[in-house]
Amino acid sequence: MPECFTEISTCESGGEDLSCWWQRFEDPLLNDLIARAISCSPDLKIARERICESRAIYRVEFSELLPHVDLGSFFQRTRNSQTLSDSAFVGGLFTNLYRLGFDATWELDIFGKNINKTQAAGYEVGASKQEARDVQLTIVSEVAANYMTIRTLQHRIDISTKHIDNEQEIVDLLQSRLDAGLSPGLDLETAKTLLYGERALLPKLELELKQTIYSTAVLLGQNPETIATLFDERPAPLPQAADILPDVLPSELLCRRPDVRQAELAMRAAGAKVLASRKELFPTISLAGAYAYLSGFYKSWIIPESRNWNVSPFGSLPIFHGGEIWANIDAQTSLQRQAVYNYEKSVLTALKDVEDALVGYFKTKARIEELTKKYNANVAASELAKALYFAGVVDFLYVNDVDRDLFITHNTLAESEGNLVIYLVAIYKALG
Repeated sequence: MPECFTEISTCESGGEDLSCWWQRFEDPLLNDLIARAISCSPDLKIARERICESRAIYRVEFSELLPHVDLGSFFQRTRNSQTLSDSAFVGGLFTNLYRLGFDATWELDIFGKNINKTQAAGYEVGASKQEARDVQLTIVSEVAANYMTIRTLQHRIDISTKHIDNEQEIVDLLQSRLDAGLSPGLDLETAKTLLYGERALLPKLELELKQTIYSTAVLLGQNPETIATLFDERPAPLPQAADILPDVLPSELLCRRPDVRQAELAMRAAGAKVLASRKELFPTISLAGAYAYLSGFYKSWIIPESRNWNVSPFGSLPIFHGGEIWANIDAQTSLQRQAVYNYEKSVLTALKDVEDALVGYFKTKARIEELTKKYNANVAASELAKALYFAGVVDFLYVNDVDRDLFITHNTLAESEGNLVIYLVAIYKALG
């Protein structure tokens, strides 16, 4: 692991608790949405059920380490052959047998095969827990990113609406000047092109807003109408977290990132399965025993004199199975190598995710600084162009170009401000 991330000059281990990182934005609605997602998300419910499934499988494997005891009973009536002996005293033609008792078997796990299987199941329980953590982290991050997108789109819609109102006033003014013979029709038509262009953007933004709200509702496991009503009020400002990035070393990703921890536990489980498959080559030694009431007559069935018990140790050693055991060893070994490669990939992916989020954050921040300067210059240029137009110094085409550039810059600035917060969310997600 590298000592520091490429996009940060210095790295320190701050040991920060990032389990509830979204609370740093201090937005009650965001906190409420994430709480709903954690409680009601279908994906999270599925992940939690997988934990229950893996725990049940672990109990199944653990049970193989213990004796198995069954209570059984049967009645048997037999017609005896009269030609098994030349003696005249061969017994009756029919005999009965009544039995009621316990039968037990216990495989003595001398070589640890069942222990290895149980260990593998235990690692898979841990992996399923990390998978659920990863699902929760992904859902929380998607909800937060969608929330920032919604607020950004609402802000851009508000910006577009204000620009449309301003352009409508200019069109009305130019219509009046045209009616009075003070300006040519070209000025009016030129102003209309900008007005209609700004109006055309508005439905696109509203479509993106609705789609983002509906996708958020799916993440929360709720009806779209329920979530849409939360955003019907006047748009709230875009949440801003403290401009301080969390201190995390690259090596800490190994224990912070749930996907890396899941891959590690899956690798350990694969190793335990390889050991278990190899021990199939060793002898299997078991104990069998029974304690029962056994009688040939119903009246004397359940009495002390009918008690019967036996103990029988037995063992087996595989000699020829058509290559089945060795094939299973090869298969489990291949699965182990795949798990190792997947772990290596998950570590590299974790580093890439952090670096991508960091470079996106810093470059977007630098872009915002330049866009802010450009926006301020656009505002000043727009006011000056209008003054020069009404003074007869420049024609309206120049005013139209300046206003179009102002509208584009204002929208781009708002979009970049939203992207900055979304990249910050991506940083928290990448850090686990």
